Formats: sequence, C-alpha cells, structure tokens
Amino acid sequence: SWTWSHAIDDSTDLSTLLDPQNNLFPNLERGNSTFDQRHRWVTSAIFQSPYHWKDTGFVKKLLADSFASPIIDFSTGRPYTVLTGTDYNMNFSANTDRPSVVGAGGPGAVSSPFIPNVAFTLPTTCPSGIPASAQSPSGQTVPIQPFGCTGNLGRNTFYTPDYFDIDLRLDRKFYFHEQDNFELIVDAFNLLNRFNPLAVNLLCDPASGSCTAGQPTAAFDPRQFQFAVKLNF
Repeated sequence: SWTWSHAIDDSTDLSTLLDPQNNLFPNLERGNSTFDQRHRWVTSAIFQSPYHWKDTGFVKKLLADSFASPIIDFSTGRPYTVLTGTDYNMNFSANTDRPSVVGAGGPGAVSSPFIPNVAFTLPTTCPSGIPASAQSPSGQTVPIQPFGCTGNLGRNTFYTPDYFDIDLRLDRKFYFHEQDNFELIVDAFNLLNRFNPLAVNLLCDPASGSCTAGQPTAAFDPRQFQFAVKLNF
C-alpha cells in the first residue's frame, strides 16, 4: 500500500493553539501541518513452505511447515519549525521566534550542518516604526533591531529524515502426531538496526552563532528480538 497526503493548516490541534510569530498577521502561520507526511509505503507478505513434516529428504525436512512474514515500512519525515530560542519579537515568549533565510555567505549568516544549502540570519522583517538603532542617554548608539522584528522563515518548513524499517517473523512447527505440535516463533523488529530519528533540534540563533537545527535528538527503537513457543494439541 502507498499513501500520498498533504496536510496544511495554521495550527495543528488544540495542544498547539494558534500562537503566531506576528500577532498582526496570523495568516503567515499557514504551512504544513505538524503531522504532515507526504509518502508512506507498507509491504507485508507471508511466505509458506510447500513442504510438510511427512515429506522425505533433508531440505524438505528442514523447511517443512515453516512461514516467513516480512513487513517493510518506508515513510517520509515530518515537518518541524526552526526557532531562534530568543524573544526577538518581544511577545514575552521565545516559542514562536523564527530566523530569516538569506543567501549563504551573507553577513551574520549561520548555517546548520544538518540543513544543507540554507543560511539563517537575525529576523529582518521589522515594522516601519522601529529604527535600526538609537542613542542612549549617555550618547552611545544602541542597536534596536532585530528586537521587535520577525523572521521571514515560514512555519514547518523543514522535514525530519525519512523512516525505513523491516520487521520479520519466522514461524516453524514441529509435529509429534497429526494434531500435536509445538511452534517456534522468532520476531525481529528493525531487522537492519537502522537509525531512524524521532525528533530533531529546532534551535538556530544567529546572534550566538549556534545553529544545530535538524540534529537528531531522539530515535525510534533499535533492533529487537522476541521469541515465543506455542504448544498446539
């Protein structure tokens, strides 16, 4: 089965209430939903041995009454929003402040090794009434921007890495009589032991020069095995 989908909103659910970067323009929060996932492919199968416990021959005896059941799961990542972690828009919260995107190599620009070909800088969308700087009572020039400004980066612009997983069940029955047997079952989850990121770092603050947005901070389970024995009579 293959599923293609695209979910768009300005606030995904009640646990993430609409909290725009700029309260005057909440429509700018329109973007990919937090649960948006473009592609998901799942393949499952059951392979049954054609041999039975009464058959003769070493190979037939070895493979008799056995099953193999793989599940292959591939899906694209989910979106996330890069945040500065600093209250530049001065709304008493750093949960909505996003940086601006500029060309690589620009003055004051920083980049993350986990988001290639993208450079971030301090928020550049400023109200017309906010000057770039002002003089303090002591006569010193004090920068005002980017405080009171917002970034031009959209909400949920980037995606976490893709997910790929293979699970496998091996099932073999050993007969004593026609109706009596015991069944040996082995389950393997994430058979290839692939590293699948579950969450990533969201922070990139050009002012501090620290930008690790996109770095994995949590992962799905590593390879696991499960064993079972069933007695059928």
